[in-house]
Amino acid sequence: MSFRRRTPALLSIAVVVAAVASGCAREPEDVRGVRLAAQRYMSALAGKDLAEIRRRATCVVTVQSVQGGNVLKIGPLRRLSISALDSLASAASRDHRTAESLWVSVGSRDRETLFREVRRTGRLEVTYRNAARAIALSSSNTILNSSTPLETRTVRMRVRYAGSVIGPSPVDREMILRLLKAPAGTWVAFSLYTAEDDPRPDGV
Repeated sequence: MSFRRRTPALLSIAVVVAAVASGCAREPEDVRGVRLAAQRYMSALAGKDLAEIRRRATCVVTVQSVQGGNVLKIGPLRRLSISALDSLASAASRDHRTAESLWVSVGSRDRETLFREVRRTGRLEVTYRNAARAIALSSSNTILNSSTPLETRTVRMRVRYAGSVIGPSPVDREMILRLLKAPAGTWVAFSLYTAEDDPRPDGV
């Protein structure tokens, strides 16, 4: 094939490569920040770096078998005020107490269903509580009040587990990671659950 005949094909390839590269470059700065925060948190879990984990998260995660993770999808930005988060946390706490009371008092016929509700509302209460704790960790040097706006993102992750507890072969699990950022602060993880166990909190 002559150079003249190859030139259009080469130009087409160059255009495709440039388009892909420019698409990656157009990822918004805040999205890149979320991706980087999620990746660094996963690296801290994989490295069993407890100091770094405490700096980057308020949720408690068993790190023994975590080998790392990849970001699959970053959800849209959500905003809410500190007072709105406090209201959600209070409502979740009431729901959890109600579910526990019903589970204790009900007959055996419905206990399994109610126990699942106790676990769900318990996870929800913990999620909101961890989100509230993440505010100070995100921006410890900024004066905040009840109307201060917060930002949250949901990140779908693929997390790899391996080790004696897992078995002879590594296992990849789809996880839901939630992060929060206060004004002038950093992204802090406040929830990490498997997709099926995620309590799906409102507002965050």
